[in-house]
Amino acid sequence: MKEKIQQLEDEIRELCKNHKEEVKRAFWDFHIKPVIEISKEMAEKYDADIEVVWLSAILHGIARLNDEDPHDEIGAKKAEEILNSKGFSEEMIKKVSRGILTHRCRKYLPENLEEKILASADAISHFKVPFYLWHFKFSQNKYVDIFSKNLEKIDRDFNEKIFFADEKEMIRKEYEVLIKWFEYEL
Repeated sequence: MKEKIQQLEDEIRELCKNHKEEVKRAFWDFHIKPVIEISKEMAEKYDADIEVVWLSAILHGIARLNDEDPHDEIGAKKAEEILNSKGFSEEMIKKVSRGILTHRCRKYLPENLEEKILASADAISHFKVPFYLWHFKFSQNKYVDIFSKNLEKIDRDFNEKIFFADEKEMIRKEYEVLIKWFEYEL
């Protein structure tokens, strides 16, 4: 099973790296790869189903490659199609789809350990890599609007999407720095 999952990870990495848009080519390095790494570490730490977590992390942003929104709902459906075409079990497909559907903690909330790990890893990735520098480079919005929106996002990520006390403490300093950064008045 691990080889099959690794093959899918390699395919998604290549899909990102070969995208026509520069922002989507960088999406792998600045978001997907960190979410995979963080998710796998957390799955091991909390004794979660590593295969469900790994697959969910690989595919959680699949709808972002074509700017489809809501990316959680559309991504869950796309993941089902991809996993079905690769011969994964119906049970696995349902678990992965549900993780993707709940990772944003908006309309649908994570209920089980694997779903909470994906949501947490997604949020943590926004603090552990130069995610916001990458985001700024490609944004067409005014800085003041970006700052305001990202201030809300950072606060929501930290306070509503990270379900584990250890991981919250691990990134507290980054959270505090980013809050100060985005509170800067222009």
